[in-house]
Amino acid sequence: MGDNRMLNGVVGWLWNPRGLTPHGFCLLWQPGLIWTYAISDLAIGAAYLTIPLALAIVARRRRDLIFRPLFYLFAAFILLCGTTHLLDVLTLWVAAYGIEAVAKAATAVVSCVTAILLWRFLPRTLVLPSPEQLRRVNATLREREERHRLAFENSPVPLHILDGKGYIRAVSKSWLAMFGYSEAEVIGQHVRTFQAPDSPVWLPETRERLMTEGQVLDMPRRFVRRDGAVLDLLMSARLERLEEAASIVCVTIDVSDRKRAEAALQASEERLRQAQKMEAVGQLTGGIAHDFNNMLQGIGGCLEVIERRIALNRAAETERYLTAARQTVDRAAALTHRLLAFGRRQALQPEGMQPEHLVLGMEELLRSTIGPAISLQLRLEDSRWTAFCDANQLESALLNLAINARDAMPQGGVLKVEAADRSLTAAQLEDQTEAKPGDYVELAVSDTGTGMTPEVMDRVFEPFFTTKPIGQGSGLGLSQIYGFVQQSGGFIRLESEPGRGTTVRLYLPRHDPRAAAEATERPAVKAAAAPPPYPTRDAARVPVPPACRVLVVDDSLEVRTLMAELLEEIGCIVTEAEDGPEGLLALQNAQREGSPFHLLISDIGLPGLDGGRLVEAARALDARLPILLVTGYAGSAPGQAALPADVVILRKPFGLEELAAQASALLHEKAAVSP
Repeated sequence: MGDNRMLNGVVGWLWNPRGLTPHGFCLLWQPGLIWTYAISDLAIGAAYLTIPLALAIVARRRRDLIFRPLFYLFAAFILLCGTTHLLDVLTLWVAAYGIEAVAKAATAVVSCVTAILLWRFLPRTLVLPSPEQLRRVNATLREREERHRLAFENSPVPLHILDGKGYIRAVSKSWLAMFGYSEAEVIGQHVRTFQAPDSPVWLPETRERLMTEGQVLDMPRRFVRRDGAVLDLLMSARLERLEEAASIVCVTIDVSDRKRAEAALQASEERLRQAQKMEAVGQLTGGIAHDFNNMLQGIGGCLEVIERRIALNRAAETERYLTAARQTVDRAAALTHRLLAFGRRQALQPEGMQPEHLVLGMEELLRSTIGPAISLQLRLEDSRWTAFCDANQLESALLNLAINARDAMPQGGVLKVEAADRSLTAAQLEDQTEAKPGDYVELAVSDTGTGMTPEVMDRVFEPFFTTKPIGQGSGLGLSQIYGFVQQSGGFIRLESEPGRGTTVRLYLPRHDPRAAAEATERPAVKAAAAPPPYPTRDAARVPVPPACRVLVVDDSLEVRTLMAELLEEIGCIVTEAEDGPEGLLALQNAQREGSPFHLLISDIGLPGLDGGRLVEAARALDARLPILLVTGYAGSAPGQAALPADVVILRKPFGLEELAAQASALLHEKAAVSP
């Protein structure tokens, strides 16, 4: 009830004209003024009411305007001003001064707020560009766009622009000229249309890099010209984003001529390498032929003289010719051994060894080799590591180097042998293509002799290359050292200058105890003991146990017959087989009949079934069968790596007495362990 009275009071105060007089009463003395006021206020009010509507339309359609809230306030201010003018018309006849006061109060509040915000936004309003400024900016933009378009179209480097899906949106004139197409044939086509079928595709990681980094460089591509020719290209791409859209600007460089030149250069280098290889092969075969012809001449001459002496019943005079023939065979075997060393096909027995102990053990031999005119200096205290190599081969290498140094110092000088421990990084091994970073033991042999020219240094490790007079060197010494060191996992460095001496540095791998432990768990194949080569016929023989059955497997009839005759001479019962399958069948038959063999002698390289697999099959039949393998390629024969540790290897050429000694020893070992 009280609320109704309050509402009636407010309404009455606003609309009740009691006690009030319309202000038109003051103008009754001149009625024309009343209508002037009324018409003017009506016109002003109507105009005020249309202005906010226009401002609202502008603010709604131009959402980019930065003063939109101020626009709405200004519209409200104008609307209230129009309302007050309409109320002024009303109060000419009705004393509704209350509602008019409310309208004016609201107008005052809105106008004050609008004025305050207008002054705050005035600096931002002043920086808005004028139409003239906008015209100049637009002209500059159009000029820049035109320059950009002309620069793109007339670029000397072929360019094309792709959209996000790979369709071509623009190409330069140089691009069209390079590929022979017209612009109409290119625009709107997918870039794959112009790629060769074997051209690399966009990989996902390439796209990812383009999206994240903004560019990718030098992608190989192959495009097809309009005439069908295929061009090799290097393409670089840059990502450009314009609001929501993205485009890819691609630069293409024709490298077809470069690729052809590189291919021609590679072919030329390959021909050069082949020519150098053939030259080296020719030099190698020429040297081998020269040395072996001399040896064969000596052997053939001795045999011819022996035949003549026998024909004349003078056999007692043949002993010295037999000795000469055997010595020639020894030299041929030594030459073959050096060739195997150069080719890294010799059988090595690497072990941990102290360089200091080895060199000190050779000191007297070195001094006697170089003679009294040359001073020997040893500096070995800088090495404490153990090297992993074949000690016998290392002794031979040091002796060869000492002989070369002696020959380079005919008037005397100083020979220095040094040892040191070296930890080498990849950067320090840039000149070595096969060496790996790690620990090495360095052995350096230096002389103060004549030295070598760069031309000689380039060829010093070639087989049969020598600067010594004919007959004073085979040219295989340094090549043998090179092969031994490389096969051992090391490398060689050579330092020399004419008149200032030569230093040869051998780098041998440091001994790894873990590798030694593994080698202990998996012992290497035994090499046959090395008795004096080719002992005479009257050398003492140990008789073999009675009724020993031996299987001889070799695809060479001459070698197999010689071995069989010798074994029969010493009391063995021999069965021959010419290949692996026949040897395996003989083993199986003997086992089935209950008369197994006591010894297997086989070549490693056999047709049908190689020696390694024959050994595996033989051991499956008899785990304790002694086995002696003969080969001319010990260390690289097929299947040798998997041979049992107790298999003995005998290298060709060997003496028949050596074969008899090895066979007798193995048969006695077999008899000793048999029940």
